[in-house]
Amino acid sequence: MSPNVRVDVGWVLQIQASISPLNVPIADWGALGFMADRHKFERERGSLYYEEVSSRAATFLHASLLLRPFTDYNLVIGWGCTHQYMHLSGQPVQAKDEELFELAQAVRAQEVDLRAVAQRLEAWRTA
Repeated sequence: MSPNVRVDVGWVLQIQASISPLNVPIADWGALGFMADRHKFERERGSLYYEEVSSRAATFLHASLLLRPFTDYNLVIGWGCTHQYMHLSGQPVQAKDEELFELAQAVRAQEVDLRAVAQRLEAWRTA
């Protein structure tokens, strides 16, 4: 798969349907749209703002935790999207549950930014 994987709201909803234990309602469609589109933001036409795969993947987890587009399971769905994006980009990651929960708490408390999330993803790369 191309290192510039591009996804949309349908892709996020497909991940949600595959990993959520229930049909979790959307709390904010605008936040969901932002979560889906943020990774492909371009500085100028054809030039991605988030150049590294880990930065693009981090946008899913970061946005889901801060904007909470779903009524519940935002961590699970955000991590599912991040994990799948890294996998599709040829850079799989594996995190221990406690490391992921610690990162999620720090993001929610706004103690870490997108760059820190991307750095953590780099540390969790398995290939």
